[in-house]
Amino acid sequence: MERLVAAHGPDVDDLCQACVAHFPGLHGVGVAVMTGTAQQVRYASDPVSARVEQLQLLLGEGPCRDAFDAGSPVLADDLQATAWRHRWPAFAGAALQAGARAVFALPLRAGGLGVGVLDLYRDSPGVLTGQELTDALDFADAVTDLLLAEVVPDEDSSGDHGSAAVSYLAHRAVVHQATGMISVQLETGLEEAFARLRAYAFAAERELDEVAGEVVARRLRFDELDGGPDCGAGDRDGTR
Repeated sequence: MERLVAAHGPDVDDLCQACVAHFPGLHGVGVAVMTGTAQQVRYASDPVSARVEQLQLLLGEGPCRDAFDAGSPVLADDLQATAWRHRWPAFAGAALQAGARAVFALPLRAGGLGVGVLDLYRDSPGVLTGQELTDALDFADAVTDLLLAEVVPDEDSSGDHGSAAVSYLAHRAVVHQATGMISVQLETGLEEAFARLRAYAFAAERELDEVAGEVVARRLRFDELDGGPDCGAGDRDGTR
């Protein structure tokens, strides 16, 4: 882990680019920073990786979500296989259409706290060999440390990775804040509120962060929607 950071520098983007180059059979890498309901795409090496991350965020299913929840790798070696299509009926087909045939999700964890997930994809079916998986897990550990280092100064010797992870996620909290606001507006739980936010963004074919920003800025209220994904934004100020 220290070797990877020493070789490629203390930057998440540079380390992820090195990860892609390290594995000849892989075509892209994505990093999602996550809490129980909030999720933020931190890095995507290419358009397919970006789409894979957004699909999992919007659809609420896929190897990334499962790896985060279980705290263990999820290795989907062929998304066309029946087992994976049954497991993720919406994600599998959409990811194949985007250009990903296999996706390998590795949880990013600091102690017992989940920080996010590192997703690797390839455009043909295939598995990660034993050594490849070992190397991928090393990259995942290094990415975790760099994510935490973004909010913890080098001179901080407290070692409280859990607090660092929470601080990092709070720094990227627009989706989480919007989820809380929708929960109040609809008088429902956070999971249901996040599902409504995600469904709205997916139906409107918009980025989740963009919709969340409108909620936080009070340009969009979910208790004023009358059904369609394009309802609500701008209604209150007379722009529609």
